[in-house]
Formats: sequence, C-alpha cells, structure tokens
Amino acid sequence: MRNSRTTVVVALLALAAYARPADACSVCNCGDPTLTAVGVEQPYRNRVRAGIEERYGSHTQGDGLNATDLQLLRSALFAAWSPHPRITVGLVVPWMTTWLTPATGRPAVVNGLGDFELSGRVLIARDKSFGAHHLLFGTAGLKMPTGPRLRDDEGFPYPDDDQPGSGSWDPFVGATYAWYSGALWSAFASGSYRYTTTGWHGYTRGMQAGWNAVVQAQPWDWGAVQLFIDGNWMRHDTLASGGAMPNTGGTVVRLGPAVVYSPRMDLIVRLAASLPVVQAFEGVQRDGAQVMLSLIWDIR
Repeated sequence: MRNSRTTVVVALLALAAYARPADACSVCNCGDPTLTAVGVEQPYRNRVRAGIEERYGSHTQGDGLNATDLQLLRSALFAAWSPHPRITVGLVVPWMTTWLTPATGRPAVVNGLGDFELSGRVLIARDKSFGAHHLLFGTAGLKMPTGPRLRDDEGFPYPDDDQPGSGSWDPFVGATYAWYSGALWSAFASGSYRYTTTGWHGYTRGMQAGWNAVVQAQPWDWGAVQLFIDGNWMRHDTLASGGAMPNTGGTVVRLGPAVVYSPRMDLIVRLAASLPVVQAFEGVQRDGAQVMLSLIWDIR
C-alpha cells in the first residue's frame, strides 16, 4: 500500500512540474470550453493530456464458509497524445490493491502493478473542424501482461481471479459519441468489448462488454455536474480444466452523480460516486458502492 501511495505522489509532482510550460490553453486550441475527461475531449494536433484516477469499491463472492469479502482500490496513471487531429494514442498504467477477507482463513492484502493498456483512438466523423458539436470516435487497444504473479508470505500464489494482472494479452474495441452544445449542455455515450485470452496456468478471465452514458450541465466556466449510468457484462472465468469458475461473471448496472471542477487553467478534478441498480451476477455475488477521483492535466 505504501508503494502505491508513493508512486501516486511522485507522479503527481512530476506531472504538475511538466504541465507549467503549456503553449496555450485547450479551449483556445479546440474552440470548446467544455470540461471533459480523457477519451471524450476535442482532439487537435499535438494535444497532450495526463492524469491519475483513484477508484474504490467492494465486492462479495460466495456464501457461508466459502464467502470472501473484497475491498478494491485501483490507482491508475494515464496519458493521451494526439499526433494528428484525428488520431490519439493512450496509455494506462494501473496499480491494484485488494484487501481479501475470507470467512475462514487469514485476511490478505494483494498489492502490485497491474496490466498496462495501450490504445489508439480515431476520429471517424465530426460536423466541423473547430468547435465541433458532434464527434464520433472508434477505439482499439491491447491489454498487456505486465503485472507480475504475486505470492503470499509462504510463497503460495494468490487466487488467479485476485491477481493484479491476468497474465494474458487481451485486445479490445469500442466506439464513443460526444455532443457539445458549446455552452451549458453536453452528453457522451460509449460502448466497448474486450476479448480475453488464456493467462496464468491456463486460467482465463471472462470476456467483457461495457457501455456508459453521461449528461453534463456546466453553468460555470470552472465547474459542472453530471449524471451517469454505466453497465458491464462479463462472462464467467474459465479454469484450466475448461470448467466455469464459480461465482464469476454476470451483469451490473450503476447509476450516480459526479462533479467536475477546474481550479486553474488546464487542470480538471472529477469526483464521482455510483451505486449498483441492477445486479444479475452468476452464482452468489454482490457489488457495493464505488467512489472515483481523477485529476487531469492539459499539458498542450
């Protein structure tokens, strides 16, 4: 846990130092004052964004003596660069911390580097080149097995579904639509699909399909409020024997508010919370609330 926090602090200081010599504000370069997260911003040549996200949630698997309670913290560094007005490349570097509390046995903390994600986003269509109101993006990427296989104090590996990395090469694709009114209102919607391959010792995590929609009202130049809904379907994990891993897979839909705040030029802070409104999991599973905090710098 201490290593995770140290990584976060060092990254924040480095990004803040690098952000000072920005050539011009992002509003001047793209013609739109909307406060946006990475992935739905108006692209322009050599736009560079970087930041950090903290995401905390809880999950329960199994029941009785087989029950396990998980508290999950995902700390991620991310960066996006547009070498061309229509092309953006992105990198996500996660650090995963999981507190495991089984009904029987000793609690454990699984703490380590996760799997990097490298992606490319292409602007397929927009209504105009400067200050566009409608944009459609296509995305493709690859999750790489950069996370090590962690072991406990006695040298035994943690369960495969609790490892910070899957040990597999997983491609993904997606599409995003963004609408900007140029003033108060904006809206975003996206869908994605991830194909998973075999990882550690023949264990395969379930394939996933996800979607989300966000409506944003920005009554001030420095602040906005959002209402969002997102859903995720995941196929059950598969054991090396070919059988299904119990209590994995299913569908969850979340709903929640968010606030977006810009304390200074080219810096955005987003705080969001969500509750599961649909939980259609396989086996015995239960999700809890999620809280997310992200900081985004427009470096160029």
